[in-house]
Amino acid sequence: MLKISAQSNLLAFAMLALSSNALSKDISYDYVQGTYSSLTDSGLGFDVDGNGFAFAGSFSISPNIAVTALFGATSFDRFLGIDVDVAELDFGITAHTSVAPNTDVFGNFSVVNTEIEASDGFTTVTDDDTGNAISFGLRHMASEKAEISMGFSRVDIFSDTGNTFGFGVRFYANNKFSVGIGYSTGDDVDTLLLSARIELK
Repeated sequence: MLKISAQSNLLAFAMLALSSNALSKDISYDYVQGTYSSLTDSGLGFDVDGNGFAFAGSFSISPNIAVTALFGATSFDRFLGIDVDVAELDFGITAHTSVAPNTDVFGNFSVVNTEIEASDGFTTVTDDDTGNAISFGLRHMASEKAEISMGFSRVDIFSDTGNTFGFGVRFYANNKFSVGIGYSTGDDVDTLLLSARIELK
């Protein structure tokens, strides 16, 4: 169903933007980030394309704990005469630790609120729910200028669950600014993500 697939796409934001606290040179967990996504949902038996954005932040409260927040929105191309928009607001906490030089593992738990709006131009129907998302992943600095990452996320919302797997590469222009490209897949949704990040410390 589109509703669950859209939620899985937004979960990819949380995985690659919110909870994926990327390893910079000093393994910073303090940043703000903007992410653009281009996705294809094939859950209805044919492809429906969409575009979205997300704004995320991560803020350390101890050496191994950070609080996170994310707002994301996705608009799908009109299909069967219906426009569908999805908005999500997440608040979470991330635990992370180093397991090898330049390598971190993390786990994130977030409370997720999602609203879905469908309109045919005359009638608008909305549905919203609050659930949770759990993410796990690994970050590794392959060089001074490049980081690779991978992760898995699972969301429980709208009386169903959605799973997403993703990976990405982040390129550092300097210690404060980086750009990233990622890909995620899950529940009939394939998503390309482009992001820009500013480190706060």
